[in-house]
Amino acid sequence: MIEYLVTAFFVAQPVQPATATATPSVSAGSPVPSAAAASPKGGETEITSKRMTILRDQSTLMFKEDVRARRESMDLRCDELTAHYAQYAGKYTATRGECVGNVRAVDGERTAQGERADFDVPGRLLVVTGNPEAQDPAAHLKGSELRLMLGSQNFEVKDATVTFKSAPVEVKGAPQNNPVVITSKRVSGTRAQAVFSGEVSVKHRTMDLRCDKLTAYYNGTREVTRADCVGNVRAVDGDRRAKGERARLNVPTGMLVVTGNPEAEDPMIHFRGTQVRMALGGKSFEGDDATVVFKTAPVKEQEQRRKDKPGGTKQP
Repeated sequence: MIEYLVTAFFVAQPVQPATATATPSVSAGSPVPSAAAASPKGGETEITSKRMTILRDQSTLMFKEDVRARRESMDLRCDELTAHYAQYAGKYTATRGECVGNVRAVDGERTAQGERADFDVPGRLLVVTGNPEAQDPAAHLKGSELRLMLGSQNFEVKDATVTFKSAPVEVKGAPQNNPVVITSKRVSGTRAQAVFSGEVSVKHRTMDLRCDKLTAYYNGTREVTRADCVGNVRAVDGDRRAKGERARLNVPTGMLVVTGNPEAEDPMIHFRGTQVRMALGGKSFEGDDATVVFKTAPVKEQEQRRKDKPGGTKQP
């Protein structure tokens, strides 16, 4: 075991297909992209720290205190880092890095933080865990696991809570700057949209919307303009409720359109048709091919109402 005060450099060589298949997955049950396909053609991984220990028999280097790793567009910092390496074509190559403590990563416009991170160097995949959070120009993300691909604008989050900026509301007098908060088991996204799946819940203004899968779309300024829900749609807005198989929320107009055998109800009516429309914060429904059933109050409630009216039934 040898200790150094040092800056370590690893030359990244393309990994051969036979070797790439043996690269371990960063997260169980979630395969890492093939190193042969994702490996950069050359380049270096630079790691600096106050202290470094070489464990040659384990092909690892242990870095401690003010650790900083730089690779392509990513700058990664933490308290401790264990770097695993291998020898290809006579050169040492970093294969994986394990960060622990105060993890902070910056990659282009994206930032991430957590308590732990695993970095698959050939696959260019960073997986952050331990109460991870991330920020990009479109959203703030929280979850149990956060995945970032270097040099890409895409992300994946497990058990996600994502807060988006909403597009300006077009309804006169309606409050502006209402965030759209979406939670789900998993989310993946690009610069133009984010796809949520598994126990999806949306909170925006007065509405609570739930479904199996949701796709949120952004505009050029990274504000959410539309959300499309599929599967077991349930919406609650005040004392109004609606359900169906599909729904589209237009954020600027505040209009929710439910289709796929939709039904809706409020304290007065039960509504069925081919389409149900609800304006957020409103008091009524609109729809097509409607069948409306008016609710009748229980007999005791009707009698009480008559008694409460002026000139109503008097008690003996």
